Amino acid sequence: MGLQNLRRLHLLVILVLSSAVCGVTPTPSPARPTAPPPSTAPALLKRIKNAPANTWIEIPKSALLAVAPTHDQFPKTWAICGPASVVMAWCGAAFDSKRDRLVVWGGGHADYHGNELYAFDVKRLAWQRLTDPFPNPVKDQEVNADGSPNSRHTYGGLAYLAHVDRFFGLGGSLAGVGFAKCDRTWVYDFEAKKWEDRQPGGPLPGGGFCMGCAYAPVSKRLFFGSAHRGLFAYDYEKNTWAKLDDQPVDGQGFAVDTKRRLLVGVGRGRITLYDIGRNNFKQQTIKAPGAEDVVNAGNAAGFDYDPVSDRMVGWASWAPGKVFGLDLDAKTWEVKQADGGPKVSPSARNGVFGRWRYVPSVNAFIAVSDAGGNVFFYKYAAGTGQAVKAQPEAAVK
Repeated sequence: MGLQNLRRLHLLVILVLSSAVCGVTPTPSPARPTAPPPSTAPALLKRIKNAPANTWIEIPKSALLAVAPTHDQFPKTWAICGPASVVMAWCGAAFDSKRDRLVVWGGGHADYHGNELYAFDVKRLAWQRLTDPFPNPVKDQEVNADGSPNSRHTYGGLAYLAHVDRFFGLGGSLAGVGFAKCDRTWVYDFEAKKWEDRQPGGPLPGGGFCMGCAYAPVSKRLFFGSAHRGLFAYDYEKNTWAKLDDQPVDGQGFAVDTKRRLLVGVGRGRITLYDIGRNNFKQQTIKAPGAEDVVNAGNAAGFDYDPVSDRMVGWASWAPGKVFGLDLDAKTWEVKQADGGPKVSPSARNGVFGRWRYVPSVNAFIAVSDAGGNVFFYKYAAGTGQAVKAQPEAAVK
């Protein structure tokens, strides 16, 4: 079977699966007001901070869809599933540490063509729609008529560049047939409320699917794992990419261990390490059995570093209640099980990607697995939110 036929078969499968979950005929949604923050927010925040280890906390009335646009407002964006696909359609998120909020972006392919941004504010415990979707999106092209990026499955290609206060996105499956070229380096300026196509120099990582990235806050580098081209680093000030390693990283979700100054990846049955603190970008692999739900899941599992427990913590949204903590010194996983976590919905089965992030202000992980369900927090280690200061990494030479 040729490549073109394989792509057509893939599209047909996605259409069938999406239809089964969403319903093919778009139904105009009733008006849904942007809900005010719950009056219980201060008490809930205190509960999250003071919760014992291995505890899930559900935030009531916290569905993202409560602030999503309706079909009547933006009918040309709806596609098959509508805004539920901002979460469901293999999409990620990044944590805006300046404003203490999780920023979600997604859609794409045949699922949804709106390109709006959403944010869950930890202090208010409430969602906000940061932007409206472009009302007349193009298909199978990366740039809309207003200069904004087209909707796409974002996978693990999102990050927050803290030192310049920018939301970063690269790659994915664009609105349309899903296989159009998608390789531009995008950032969103929260203050200017504007997208920018950076058009950087250097060897470009390309786009594609199943990519992963992570931001190293002290060295101010964005590390990006390209499925077939290897490991790259982006320097925002110089607006250049540098290629660091040729080994492919297909299906790796990344996070930075700020204590050991390591870039750590999980997925496709492997755990990979890069010693970014010493500029040693040769890919290393380690063996650590016991977390197959996370390690064998491509980059669909949630994965981030907890500086309080000093663990790389993973969560597979399709494995009820389980959370996995990797001890990099002992090369062992700790498996924790607790009731009260998110239910396994069709959306959750598609993966969580970057919608599992460590939140320093409450010393807990935020988890979003379904646009129509509530937001959850998970406490891996006890403590009210004392962040560990990152150690510096060496500059790319």
